[in-house]
Amino acid sequence: MMEQVRNGRVARILISGLAVAAVAGVAIAGTAMARNGQSSTDATVAGGGPATPSPTQSPSLQPTATPSAPSPSAVPSAKPPATPQDVPSVVPSASRRIMQTPGVKPVMPTPKVQEPPADPVAACKGWLKEADGPGSSAKVVARLDGAPGSVLILADSKYWGGCDTAYARHDGDGSIRQPAKVGTASTNADAFAVANNLIPIKGKEYEYYWAAGLLPAGVTGIAYTFPDGKTTNAVVTGGYWVMQHQTATPWKEGTAPGRQIKVTLTGKNGKTFKLVWGEQTCAQISHGC
Repeated sequence: MMEQVRNGRVARILISGLAVAAVAGVAIAGTAMARNGQSSTDATVAGGGPATPSPTQSPSLQPTATPSAPSPSAVPSAKPPATPQDVPSVVPSASRRIMQTPGVKPVMPTPKVQEPPADPVAACKGWLKEADGPGSSAKVVARLDGAPGSVLILADSKYWGGCDTAYARHDGDGSIRQPAKVGTASTNADAFAVANNLIPIKGKEYEYYWAAGLLPAGVTGIAYTFPDGKTTNAVVTGGYWVMQHQTATPWKEGTAPGRQIKVTLTGKNGKTFKLVWGEQTCAQISHGC
């Protein structure tokens, strides 16, 4: 009897031990599975994107991911504020401005008016010194004295040069033509080009033309017809000629050039041609037109 009771106790103890062991095994397996699941989640987060939580997991049990501090190489270095010398200047320099009264035309300076030189020959010799032309021994070979001034030709054995004193009314300096070698004259239009200037007389300005040159063979007369309709004959002296013409009415600003100047050569080699404005109307080297 006692033996049976002892055997029954042992059996119950064994059954209870097996039950406890089974429960412990389930608990251990569950803990291992939970750890494996957490390791998988951590591996996904470390690999790139955020992990999707399991439906069976409570949000309260999810670990809070703490962002790791970026490495020094990933953080852009802070640059100090640019200094004025580091910033390129983009401000344009102030443009030069001329103060004018709106609606009023600016007044241009008026040249000092002078009378032509009292000794045209001496004046012309002085102006021609600056040009490669006749020397100090040059003589007057043609001369025309008119109301505006004098037109002269000075020549030596090699060179001749034309000179006008009417333009000396502008601050005292006259006008000279490009000197040339003494030789055969041409009937080309360039040889009869004129110098066109404005000259001041008694407070007003007038259109003024002058010309000088060698007389071509077979030509006995030279005539110029100007835009005002007037015709002026050149004065022929030996183998040279000189001409000057002043308009009768004062010049007005804004006046457009009129018709071309017509040149007529008379004699057996006579011909007629017209001068080109701007090309054959500025035959002087001392100043522009």
